[in-house]
Amino acid sequence: MGKKNELLRPAFFPHSPLPTPHSPLPRYMIRYYWTFLVAFLLLVFIGFPAIAVGHILRKFFGVEDFIFPPAKFGCRGYVWAAGARVHVSGLERLDRDQAYVFIANHQSNLDPPMLFSYLGHNVGAIAKIELFRIPIMKQGFPLAHVVPIDRSNRERAMQSARRAADELRRGHSLMAFPEGTRTADGQVKEFKKGVFYMAIKAGVPIVPVVVNDTRLVMRKGEKRVVPGDVYLEVLPPVNVEGYTMDNVRELIEHVHDLIAERVRTD
Repeated sequence: MGKKNELLRPAFFPHSPLPTPHSPLPRYMIRYYWTFLVAFLLLVFIGFPAIAVGHILRKFFGVEDFIFPPAKFGCRGYVWAAGARVHVSGLERLDRDQAYVFIANHQSNLDPPMLFSYLGHNVGAIAKIELFRIPIMKQGFPLAHVVPIDRSNRERAMQSARRAADELRRGHSLMAFPEGTRTADGQVKEFKKGVFYMAIKAGVPIVPVVVNDTRLVMRKGEKRVVPGDVYLEVLPPVNVEGYTMDNVRELIEHVHDLIAERVRTD
């Protein structure tokens, strides 16, 4: 097992944690609850005041992005509470003045706050509509250009895609996890089409982002958190020029393969 994982670990990720037996040790369970306690406290004592001020500044002064610094601080606090040591590479490939659609694989609840706070851009998101039922977050999402999507309703999903394309045209970057759910073993699942339609419609480059080892810190379906190194690798942007709704499958497969070939699995 050890030799197999050594082969899967790229040379530039020398300190990546290897999969370990699922441990019931109390300290890992305690950290799980500690992480969510910290998230709750950050939401109440930083999120609530920042959202209130953000709405006032937007309504009366036209200030759009006030929410991002406190929101990024809160997201980093959540990642810190989990004991995740974040390593980011490839940011030099991005143009700070360009809007992008950031496409990433999805392993853990740590992934969205990591992308939100470590990509060097103010990044909104395509988020499942269920998240908009959470108090405080529901009020804060519009300030951060987070667009809800209801995958159970095709017409509403298309409306969300059009709204997201409008956000991109206005210069707001968005992130998405087109697998639609987290993976427990690291295997990259099939990508859904919606976010790619959105990028083509807006004419905005797609940036593949490789997430590695977040599942080893906070794995889907487990009430434990194991501190360790996690990685975000930003790949070169993919131009959507020349792609249409007719050949979107080629774009999806290209981006999927770019990410999947660099993801470590169990």
